[in-house]
Parts: sequence; structure tokens; C-alpha cells
Amino acid sequence: MPTVVERIAEARENVERACERAGREVEDVTIMAATKGRSVPEIVAAVEAGISDVGENYVQELLDKKGELDEAGYSEICWHTIGHLQRNKVRYVVPFCSRIHSVESMRLAQEIDKRAARIDRVQAVLLEVNIAGEESKFGIAPEQAAQLAEQVMELEHLQLRGLMTMPPYTNNSEDSRPLFKVLRDLAEQLVSLGLPNEAMSELSMGMSGDYQVAIEEGATTIRLGTALFGPGR
Repeated sequence: MPTVVERIAEARENVERACERAGREVEDVTIMAATKGRSVPEIVAAVEAGISDVGENYVQELLDKKGELDEAGYSEICWHTIGHLQRNKVRYVVPFCSRIHSVESMRLAQEIDKRAARIDRVQAVLLEVNIAGEESKFGIAPEQAAQLAEQVMELEHLQLRGLMTMPPYTNNSEDSRPLFKVLRDLAEQLVSLGLPNEAMSELSMGMSGDYQVAIEEGATTIRLGTALFGPGR
């Protein structure tokens, strides 16, 4: 069974090849370790292998792991909140999260803005878009993105950086390509409507089964779990 170090090396090679096919620079793609259900030693192995960005779905799991890793000397990890975020949990993540990837309502955005204002911080966020319209997933519909983006841009302590999506699970990565393209086109459309380029500069899309296709379609952050750690236990 490959080690975490070997899996990360393989993922980096795949990223390089995908960037080459798309005519993109490797430096424009961030590999985030998606660590839901993963142990602290696994995260340490990934960080030691050069991964600096870590994303968690659940706030309590994030806080527990961050506490352990800070004590172990890994306080420089760049943490991301990538799962559904309840408003009553916002206060726990705003003080240190680099990105909140799952803003899907103005009420949530306002709560993040309020909590960030209290500590004089500007919080970077992405809008979560439910491209496929799945009832089981969170996120706004594409046609709601322009209005929410404009409203978020008015909040003093939020910095809109782009869009995030998670397409339906599939065994064929090519099934995800049209959805990734929709997200990229949506970002371009929002810029054409007047949003500054930097507000749509990031696309968080692509996971272990489809990240190469996501890169070819413009992903700037890919969220890898199994690809880095192997099957979950």
C-alpha cells in the first residue's frame, strides 16, 4: 500500500500533467488535504511531505485537530472550512481560517462579517454553488450567484475570492467536466457583470476522483482526501 508521501508525490505529478494539458502554471493550483475522518498522524505526514493547506468539513473536528497540531508544533497550517457551516459555529473558525468555502446565504455571510468585525479581521470566503441542483447538497443555484456576490461584496469584513462546487459522485471523471465548466463560466459571467477579477479569482472544485479534469477546467484549489491518504477507515 502506498504511503502518504508516495500518494502526494503521485498527486503532484498528476497536477503537473493536468496543468500542462491545460496550458496552466502548476503554481496556480493549490492541493488541499481534505481530512474529514483522518487522524492527526496522517495530517502530520501530509504536512511533512509539503502540504500546507488543510480542509475540514466539521467545525468540532477542525478545532480538535488544530489544537493537537498546534501543540505538536504545526501551527503554520493554512486551515480551510469546506463543509456546511452553521451560523452558530462561525465564531469558532473566523479567528484563524484562511478560507470559508461554503457561503450559501446572506444570513451566513452577515454572521461571518459580524464575527470578523469583532476581531478586526477580513475573512476570505467563497460562494458554494450547487451546480447540479442536488437536493441533498447545500449551495445556491447558479442564477442566485450574482445577487449574493454583490451583497457579499458590500460587507466590510468579508473578502469574496471566488466559487466552490461539489458535483455528484461518479465513477467517470468526465461526467464532472460539464459542471466544472459551468462554474468557470459563471465566474467569468460575474466578472463581466462588474465584479472585480480578484473576487472571482479562485475556483474550489475537484476531489480525488476528478481533480485532473477540474484543473483542466480552471480549478485553483483541489480538495483531496483518498488521493493523499488512501481509502478511509
